[in-house]
Amino acid sequence: MIAMLDFSVSINSLRSRHWQKKFGLDDERKAKSLPLSVKDDLPKLDSPADGVDPTKYLSIVGSCLHLAQVSRPDISYAIGVLSRHSRAPGSAHYQAALDLISYLYSTRFWSIQYTRTSDGSGNNPKVIERSWHPNDDATSDPVSDPKSRTIEERLVPSTPDVVPNVPNLYIDANLGGDRVTRKSTSGLIITMNGGPISWSSRLQKLCAQSSAEAEIYAVVDGVKEALHIRLLCEESGIRTPGIPMTVWEDNQACIQMGHNLRGSLSAKHYQLRLRFLNEHIWEKNIEFAKIDTKDQLSDGFTKPLPLPAFRLFRESVMVNLDPRITSN
Repeated sequence: MIAMLDFSVSINSLRSRHWQKKFGLDDERKAKSLPLSVKDDLPKLDSPADGVDPTKYLSIVGSCLHLAQVSRPDISYAIGVLSRHSRAPGSAHYQAALDLISYLYSTRFWSIQYTRTSDGSGNNPKVIERSWHPNDDATSDPVSDPKSRTIEERLVPSTPDVVPNVPNLYIDANLGGDRVTRKSTSGLIITMNGGPISWSSRLQKLCAQSSAEAEIYAVVDGVKEALHIRLLCEESGIRTPGIPMTVWEDNQACIQMGHNLRGSLSAKHYQLRLRFLNEHIWEKNIEFAKIDTKDQLSDGFTKPLPLPAFRLFRESVMVNLDPRITSN
């Protein structure tokens, strides 16, 4: 049995309010395949452009922001970029917001999916991609079909079993991604028991001077979030094994500095952040693991991806429950 938090009704309502009046609901030629195009140029303006209603723009951004935080991690980067222009939107920004609604409507059946135990007993949801629910028997078998395995399972070494109730962090950063401030964008997704439980796409507060520094800023914020989630699970009575949480990182310099406080003289201005990581590594709360950039789940939270890469990213964190597909 499948349990799904269905936001397709909210997306239908959003599209009806803002899209139908201008373009029409049934015009499939307007459907978008990306939440934010790589070619979109969204300059920063000092005041709203003529003919653009800032109130309506804020309404679209606010509605999409709610979806991004609750059930649509695939639009996190796009809505983060659009929200930076809330004070002074232009025609390009408003069109990009409408394109985002079009993308949401065309992908309204993409969801984070959970299911119950195989025999349908109990009310405990279980992520179907892998692993077990906290109240399942410890000897339960995970999903064994290789085609149903997620990218996370393929990265875990084949010898140890996949351990339930342990958060896994995928963290990335895009150095100087913002064209105006030249600040970097941090991308984070935390998975547990096979599904994403927390994600974010945020502009960093400081200007990083290297890719390793930008990655360190992102990792520190991600580890803080994961430690909070682990504490919340323990206080909620969810059994968590006493093993380190894995931080999947694609920057080798970041990994080396995280293990060695004296690794770089150029890191003097963020030594406190490195000390924070060092202590949690020594205390075996976290451990770094190298991952290829093409397999980094958080890459889609740091920059706009071309269509092939974006589809791979979306399929790694979500599932399509379109009845026209699942019924066949």
